[in-house]
This record gives sequence, structure tokens and C-alpha cells, in this order.
Amino acid sequence: MIKNIFNMNKENFKEIYDTNFNYVYSFVFLRLGANKEATEDIVQETFISAMKGLISYKAASSCKTWLCGIAKNKILNYYRDNIRNEGFACVEELDYLEDNQDIELMLINLETRKVILETLNNLKPIYKYVLILKYIDDYSVKGIAKCLCKTPKAIDGILQRSKNSFKKEFIKISGDELYDKRG
Repeated sequence: MIKNIFNMNKENFKEIYDTNFNYVYSFVFLRLGANKEATEDIVQETFISAMKGLISYKAASSCKTWLCGIAKNKILNYYRDNIRNEGFACVEELDYLEDNQDIELMLINLETRKVILETLNNLKPIYKYVLILKYIDDYSVKGIAKCLCKTPKAIDGILQRSKNSFKKEFIKISGDELYDKRG
């Protein structure tokens, strides 16, 4: 009987993997600032954890939600590890375009995303992680402080420095002098 349940779960897992891989990959890729190597590692870790936990999966949420929850925890561990390694104290699928957008607007949107990802990758890791947690994952300052084992006041300071660094790097990469005058 146990063997049949295991085999059934193994077959279900293959279907879960095939159906959700691209979504989970995009979810992680965005949150790691387009770091392909780290994304591949975390997606692999996510599916390994999911496979191990498949027997206890109660289907209280969708598979995508369940997998993204696992991935989010793996990403936070990655942030903490990288921040520690840098010497700091403790630490959906992309819907690129609507069908009715014109080609010029599509290219502008894609180019802007590339510049944003390149900008994020040129920042100090702590700056990148704090910006991703705040503006992509919609964490509060208190939530970020808890994740990164810092005080909310420290996170406020890091966020301010992160935004300033992002702005300078964005201008350098994009050459957008108008952004410099507006910001």
C-alpha cells in the first residue's frame, strides 16, 4: 500500500514539475535580479524540497502557491547566506506584455527591464536584496528587518542608500539624464 502511494506521488510530482517549472523559474529569476546560476540552484532546491514534502502536501493552496512559498524561503536563505558571506551581520510568471501592445512599446518595456536587472546586479548584495524584498515582494520595513536580522532603523538607512545607489547606477547604465533631473 505504501509503495502505491509513493508511486502515485512520484507520477504526480512529474506532472507538478512539468506544469510549474517555468513559472517557478521566472518567480526566482526576477527575485534574484536575473542571476541565472543562482536561479537554477534555487529552482532545483525548491523542487527537491517539494518532492520530499509531496506526501505532506494537503492542496490547501495551488501548486504554484505552494512551490513559490518553498522558493521564497530558499531565496531568503540565499540572501542571508550571501549577506553573511559579504561580511555583514546576520542576514508569477513574468507577464511581459499584453497582447494589444504595439511593437515599439514592447521593445521599450523589454529594454527597460534589462536595464533594471543590470542595475540591480551592479549593486551591493545587501542593496539588491533589500530593494527586491521591498519593491518586488512587497515586504514592510519590519518584515525585511526580521528576514535580514537587522533593526527597522538599519533597514530604513539601507533602503535609502539602496535607492540612491540604484538611481546612480541606473543613470550610468541607461544614460537617462531625464531620470536624473526628475529623481
